[in-house]
Amino acid sequence: MNAAARTIIDSVGDFARRISDFNDTTPEYAPIYEGYARLSLQPGSAVLILAPNGVEFLFHWIAVLATGGVPCAIAPSTKTPLVLAIQQSLNIAVIVGPQLDPTRYDTQGFSRIGAFDVVLLPPTPPSYDPFDVLILTTGTSGSQTACVHSLETLSRNASMTNETLQITSADKQLIILPMYHSYGLVTQSIGSILSGGELKIDGPPFNANRLAALIEKERISICGITPTIARHLLEKGTVLPRLRSLSIGGDKVSPDEVKSLLEKPFVEELYITYGLTEAGPRVSVLPAHEAPATAHDSVGKPFNGVATKIDAPDADGIGQLLVKTPSACRRKVGKNIQRQPFTQEGYLETGDLFTQDPDGYLRYVARKADILIVNGEKLNTRSIDQVAESHPDVEFARTSEADTNSLVTRLWAKNNKPLDLDQIRTFMKSSLRLHEVPDRLIQQGGDVFHK
Repeated sequence: MNAAARTIIDSVGDFARRISDFNDTTPEYAPIYEGYARLSLQPGSAVLILAPNGVEFLFHWIAVLATGGVPCAIAPSTKTPLVLAIQQSLNIAVIVGPQLDPTRYDTQGFSRIGAFDVVLLPPTPPSYDPFDVLILTTGTSGSQTACVHSLETLSRNASMTNETLQITSADKQLIILPMYHSYGLVTQSIGSILSGGELKIDGPPFNANRLAALIEKERISICGITPTIARHLLEKGTVLPRLRSLSIGGDKVSPDEVKSLLEKPFVEELYITYGLTEAGPRVSVLPAHEAPATAHDSVGKPFNGVATKIDAPDADGIGQLLVKTPSACRRKVGKNIQRQPFTQEGYLETGDLFTQDPDGYLRYVARKADILIVNGEKLNTRSIDQVAESHPDVEFARTSEADTNSLVTRLWAKNNKPLDLDQIRTFMKSSLRLHEVPDRLIQQGGDVFHK
């Protein structure tokens, strides 16, 4: 474990004085650590944490690591069938979260650590090593898969982000993105631990007026948002208090949107970033406030220490972006993983199509098959199809983007029987996240070819 990773474990006492949220009570780290130590889990045991943004969540995440476990964060709203599927797919040993119902699981023990319930599952040999971290990859590999990172690789990416965005101990960062995603967890939470700065935790759902009030009241200097939130701010004409740094990542931002944001009086430094969970997550950054306008359609240049190349470019220079980074995951795990996304040369296959100009600027073109972004959320259409095809009346399913920001799933019935689309939709909702549920289901006739 490198020095940065050791800092995360050893400096919790100092970090506890620099972190806060908006809950009525402030948790203490020591009792949470002691609670996990008493579980006496086998080293490398995976712990699934279903919890909202907050200090309590982060203390549990760190305590799991400090006692030899492997944390895996997931949305607190995740439905039980999906939790059970992830448990099986990722060999989860413990489920932790507020208000858990032990009767829904094959419970071997039930207790409480801090404010969270703890469900012990039947023991199985651990699949991971101490100081590993599981980060779910619902967008790129399906809803039951994860990247196996180490605390060391994640701390490297957080350190690279701090250096590139010039984040220091003088900054106070606000988290409004979900901490179970890699951006909120790594670049913001771990980044704040390493920078020595303060961290204020809020979280979904997003509210522009609340964001403005928090920035002013808490004297926030740094905040990271998604393109969807940025567009909302532009459309509503929201005026925020002045920020030293605003970063945007997770989807494409248009040159016009970059220009409009730079014209806002509250933006001092604007960073457009690109990354993916497999990379730890950030890969490149565009400091839009100092970049030429001709680069505003790009996601900037790779971080120092990150190598990129375009694989098999076509006549227009378009090809899959390959990335070699010291913060890449070690492997991907889960029932949908058929091969590891690395070339023989050690490059990570991103699944995204890019161009790269002679000056090094990376420009996103499109996503490869099966990967879509709908309403700012990355999803895997094949994973949705698999859920539909698990219905006893469905033979085939194919999901695609319909109109802007909407999904349609076409269904082929077994024996061409009429399908109850409302019932199938309810069936699918029990195993999918809200943004993965198709807006429309259409039954296709037997004479329609399904690819």
